[in-house]
Amino acid sequence: MNFSFSENFINKLIDYTQGLISSDVFDRVLKLMEQEAGKYYFTASSEANLLRIFNSLYDKHTFFNELERYPHHSEIIIAIAASSNYLTDIVVRNPEYLYQLFDQDYLTKRITLEDLISELKIGINKYSTFNAKLNYIRQFKKRYILKIGLTDILHLNDLFTITEQLSALANSILNVLFELCYNEILSKYNIQTERKYCLCSLGKLGGNELNYSSDVDLILFYDENEFIDVIKKEYHEILSEAALLFIKSSTEITDRGYIYRIDFRLRPDGKYSPLCKAYSDYTKYYETRGEDWERQMLIKLAYVCGNYDLYNKFYSFLQPYIFPSSFTTSLTEQIKKMKHNIELHNKDRENVKLFQGGIRDIEFSIQALQLLNGGRFKELRTGNTLKAIELLYQKNLIKKDEKEILVKAYILYRKIEHFLQLMNDTQTHLIPSEGELLYKLCKYLQYADEKIFQKELSYFRKSVRNIYNNILGDDIKEEKFNLENIRFKDLNRAEKNFKYLSSGLGYFDQKEFDFKTIDLFKQIEPLLLNYLEKCTSPDITLDNFVKVIRATKFPSIWYSQLSNKKYLNNFLKICEYCSKAIEILVLDKSVEELFLSNEALIKNLKDYIANYNTNQLLFILLVQFTLGLISTEKVSDFICRYIDFKIIKLSYEYSTKYNFFIGALGSYGASVPNFSSDIDLIIVTDDVIKYPEIHNDFQKFLQHLKNELKYFDVDFRLRPEGKSSPLVWDIENYKHYLKSRARVWEFQALSKLRFVAGNKKLFNKFKITLVNHIKLLDKNQVNKEMIQMYKSITKSIPSFVDSSFNIKKQNGGLITIDFILQSQFFNRPQLIGRNTFGFIKTLKKFLPLEDCTLIYENYTFLRKLEFAIQCIFATTNVIFPASEEKKSLIASFFNLSNEELNQKLISVIKSNILLFEKYVGKV
Repeated sequence: MNFSFSENFINKLIDYTQGLISSDVFDRVLKLMEQEAGKYYFTASSEANLLRIFNSLYDKHTFFNELERYPHHSEIIIAIAASSNYLTDIVVRNPEYLYQLFDQDYLTKRITLEDLISELKIGINKYSTFNAKLNYIRQFKKRYILKIGLTDILHLNDLFTITEQLSALANSILNVLFELCYNEILSKYNIQTERKYCLCSLGKLGGNELNYSSDVDLILFYDENEFIDVIKKEYHEILSEAALLFIKSSTEITDRGYIYRIDFRLRPDGKYSPLCKAYSDYTKYYETRGEDWERQMLIKLAYVCGNYDLYNKFYSFLQPYIFPSSFTTSLTEQIKKMKHNIELHNKDRENVKLFQGGIRDIEFSIQALQLLNGGRFKELRTGNTLKAIELLYQKNLIKKDEKEILVKAYILYRKIEHFLQLMNDTQTHLIPSEGELLYKLCKYLQYADEKIFQKELSYFRKSVRNIYNNILGDDIKEEKFNLENIRFKDLNRAEKNFKYLSSGLGYFDQKEFDFKTIDLFKQIEPLLLNYLEKCTSPDITLDNFVKVIRATKFPSIWYSQLSNKKYLNNFLKICEYCSKAIEILVLDKSVEELFLSNEALIKNLKDYIANYNTNQLLFILLVQFTLGLISTEKVSDFICRYIDFKIIKLSYEYSTKYNFFIGALGSYGASVPNFSSDIDLIIVTDDVIKYPEIHNDFQKFLQHLKNELKYFDVDFRLRPEGKSSPLVWDIENYKHYLKSRARVWEFQALSKLRFVAGNKKLFNKFKITLVNHIKLLDKNQVNKEMIQMYKSITKSIPSFVDSSFNIKKQNGGLITIDFILQSQFFNRPQLIGRNTFGFIKTLKKFLPLEDCTLIYENYTFLRKLEFAIQCIFATTNVIFPASEEKKSLIASFFNLSNEELNQKLISVIKSNILLFEKYVGKV
């Protein structure tokens, strides 16, 4: 654009430069500056700012001559004068800062928290008085605000980097300032204390997304109170005095400005409570009286200074409170009411923070999704809005176009805030409707004119509000489905789910599916409704259905396949009874094809097992088990075959280097792992002294194996002396250990030892040694220790009225059968490493047939119950639930009533206990 300075400006500039530079240089400098000014909406106020900058210079002669030699100098001073009265004021008071800005390396250098804290501490240590240190901090802030603000105006950094740098600056200053104030109070009373405190941030600073003029929200607590006898004061009083000095030092307006506006009102019980309390007071408050809005607020909790271990302890305590598995009241209703109250009190339609479709709508929408899903997905627990949006998209909780709208709108809104606050260092959020400030804003945002800006702003407001309404709910009448005969617990959610399945109606209130996809769903809708009407848990079934369709790129392919009645029935059964399979299906795209192609129902799986990754294999096994196509025994067999294959493959490179074997223990050794069993291993060599590198090599092997089997926990904890001992033992050391230090429970563990890889001859030699040691054991002592061990593991039989039951560890459960079998093993150690099912069958030669049959039936039932619980609830534990609702789902899986399932379990438990008393002894 052609731009010319006003005559008044030129005359004043001539006065400033009289005799300092030649007329030719003056004209060339003027032209350079006019070219730069043409990039902005450069007004009389901008000219005034530029003149103020020139007038503040110490060496005007050199400065003017360098403007011609270094064009980027003009770029910088014009940008400041045109875009920010605030930055202009900083330069006028400190013109020496300009020369730092002219250094491109300084201007573009990344700001880090560590560097800032280091620079601050070195800086304040040069001064002896408290006030001098404060003045240094005030200048420090202005110098870095100038740097950050200029990179913002020149578009050298994106919004995320700008807010990150502003947050790092604030964190460094608050860290150093609070410690300065704290030490000042300790010095005042001439005391030292071992008490610990922690200062935490909330709000935009906690989210690492601070504005130029944001208030800083903080909370302060300490480990515990104590009375300091020497000064007759409590530690609480000392820390409170430090906090008051901190607030005064930070907020006090001086001739050098202020540091930050500090706000402690978000602490428990708000402004009417003490500035700080003990850790136990805060935890008790959140346990007993914390409100939903405080969960939302605490998402952005972050460390500022003090004891980091105390912060971690507080943070860990808060996570279950912030992200519970369920809410006593509707979370979305609570958030919606809060936002409604904010809007009632905000009558200004131009407030970018509070108007409908503005920053608050984005934050509340994102935080609602974080709170609802953060219990399942810990990755969502971030206080940064832009990061949270990306993570929600990665977890398929928002769609790609929704993510793009939220990101673009948020960036636009925050840039509007930044410009408005950069202009005058005021905490404003009001978008100008006309005049100079609006035109300057449009230039900063790089819009051609204000009409385009207003049109795009209107679009984002509407789109964001649609997303907000969809997440939190509104009064829009939605399409109704015939759901009256279905026993939904949350009918409103079910209707929204159907609306999505039928048309892809997303957060924009636009139909995203094409006509073909919509028509395909209409074909399967009656069958879906019929299944939901008869099933035990329609809510879970429908939710899982929707998760799959939301996660796929091709809903029409799914609907086309589901139009086959048998295929649809299988799919819905998986949705109802196998949330674990749905979880894998949604998160791993490679699994989707397995289901759509029917490969998940493959019959000769053992022939192709090596072709799958861990997720794929588990998905196939989960599907086939849920549909009743394979037994628990087969599932375990396939898991063992797969893990054996991986271990053999990864250990092969060591087979020529070392003489060793890898043995399996635990459920894996007994060939009965479940869907999330630990993989317990031992490694034994012939002579560990011969192989100095063997420990390092097998540490690498362990890491590679963990990477291959991410779904399982691979461990060598059952080796002698546990985790503190060497990873690899040689056979002689093992013999000595078995003879001198091994306890009965370790022989019990070794009863499940099975060869996996390496030298089979070495394994057999070890096995003979082990059998010989077991034969020498005192059987009475063994029995006594087994009973004592059993007592320490098990619990009494629950009533089944108001309690749950641990299928694996409680009295009468799988542990009981395990101990019965192990008691028989000590009489027949040659059966070491036998498959559990095979071991039970072998016992028919030695025990009454009816007892062996009962053990086998009880074991088979409990195993199926264990597997069903892991499938249905997508859990790693094996707890039979107390909830009647959850029991109903399990009973339905077994085609039993709740009462029948309860009676069956009670019968199994009682008979297991009687068998234990018969073959092991009374507990």
